[in-house]
Amino acid sequence: MPSYFRLLCALVVAGLCAHACLRPACAQQNSQPDVQVNAEPAAQNAPAARTTPAETLRSAQTIYIRTKSVYFKPAALEQALLQRDEVQQWGLVISREETDADLIIEVDRKLFTNKFVYSVLDPHMNRVLLSGKIGSLGGTVEDQIASGFVKRLAPFRAAPAQIK
Repeated sequence: MPSYFRLLCALVVAGLCAHACLRPACAQQNSQPDVQVNAEPAAQNAPAARTTPAETLRSAQTIYIRTKSVYFKPAALEQALLQRDEVQQWGLVISREETDADLIIEVDRKLFTNKFVYSVLDPHMNRVLLSGKIGSLGGTVEDQIASGFVKRLAPFRAAPAQIK
C-alpha cells in the first residue's frame, strides 16, 4: 500500500474519531432553547387579518406592479397611476418591493392578441380582488389600466358623505 494512501486513511480515521468525541458536547449545546432578545408577539408583526375584499381595497396604502408579459413595463403604469388625482387623494404609494405591498396589480397579455388583462391581488390572503381587460388599440395600455383600476377602486375609497 503506498504511503500517501496510508496517510490519507490515517487522517480520515483521526477526523472521524475527533467528530465522535466532540459530538456529545455539540448535542448538549444545541439542546438549550434559543432565547430571542426583544422578541415581539407574532400578532404584532403579522398584518391585520382582513375579513372582506372591500375592507382590503378600502384600507390598502401600498401598490406593487407585477408583469407577466415582455410587452409591458411596470414603470409606465407606475407613472400613469401617480398622475391620477384620485391616487394622490387616497394616499396610495407605489413600492418596488413586493413584500411591502397591500395590493398587487398583475398585468399579462393574452397570447397572439392585443388584449391585456390585469388583476388586483391581496398578497396577504392570496386572493383576486378586482380584474379587468383592455385592448392596446385605444391608447396606451398603461393609461387604460390606470383608469380602469381607479374607476373600479373608487366605490371602495370614496369619502364618506358629510353629515350636516
